[in-house]
Amino acid sequence: MKEVIFDQSLALDPKEKRIADLHSVFNILNVLMGELSMLEMLLDRDQAAELVKLEDEIASIAQELRESDHLENALARVRASEEVVVGAARALLGAFTDAAALEEVRESLSNIESVYRIVRKRLDELDARAKDPDVWITICAKEFERQFREVFYAIEKNAKGSYRIFFNLARKNVGDYYIDLKIDSVYKANTLWIPMRLIDVLRDLTANARKYTAPGGKVALAIYQSQTEIQVLVEDSGCGIPEDEIEKVVEFGYRASNVRGRSTMGGGFGLTKAAWLVNRWGGKLAITSAEGKGTSVRLTVPNKEGSGIPEA
Repeated sequence: MKEVIFDQSLALDPKEKRIADLHSVFNILNVLMGELSMLEMLLDRDQAAELVKLEDEIASIAQELRESDHLENALARVRASEEVVVGAARALLGAFTDAAALEEVRESLSNIESVYRIVRKRLDELDARAKDPDVWITICAKEFERQFREVFYAIEKNAKGSYRIFFNLARKNVGDYYIDLKIDSVYKANTLWIPMRLIDVLRDLTANARKYTAPGGKVALAIYQSQTEIQVLVEDSGCGIPEDEIEKVVEFGYRASNVRGRSTMGGGFGLTKAAWLVNRWGGKLAITSAEGKGTSVRLTVPNKEGSGIPEA
């Protein structure tokens, strides 16, 4: 397997940085549009018209997030969309008598509600780092794991039964995903001292690792924090990256040639975001991969000095 180390500044313009920073929000909006599109297929043209308008509104919000230098209005529109979209999905429960179609609507409604729970948390995180994008926070390993699992339970729910995701290898069957999560810190109570945006990066990298790994595969996230740095490994048993393209995968919007034909609901910014921010924090990112064998992403970030560091 070939390893490439990225320790140079990634040249992104302000718009590209904004899009990369909002990568997880764009992915969530894509999931919502997908759910609305599936609901539309259950309806005739006239019945589906309202959902089409809502799908167009979500697409318009995503466009504003990409283009506007002032995000407050677009983020407010994301928050406001929850009541309208969830309300429209709930209204459909009375539109069907067919049991199978009604079950599909219930399942979509459950998915939409689950996605919006995550949306609210992402928007709260954006609010929390509005004044200082690189703010560091303390989070105990148990809370990190709880939030992390919540994201993957939502991913599993969105799969509509096509696969399951387990954090316990004993529960895994053929066709299920196994997520191995390990967190160790020298700080008391196994507490992490970490940039808030790094948490977002780790969610994105691990979700992408799952995305490019076929059902039945394994994804691992391991975090170790010493008194000097944070060390992270994200590893998967997925499709891998062609060796001559590893150096390119951090470029803005680049997708490896062996996955370009896949519909993933993503924009290809996860590794871009990781490389840009890790370099910004004075760290280093390395990618090791081989096509058909999987990928490892290893990153290190030096600990921030100053107030807020928990006791060792």
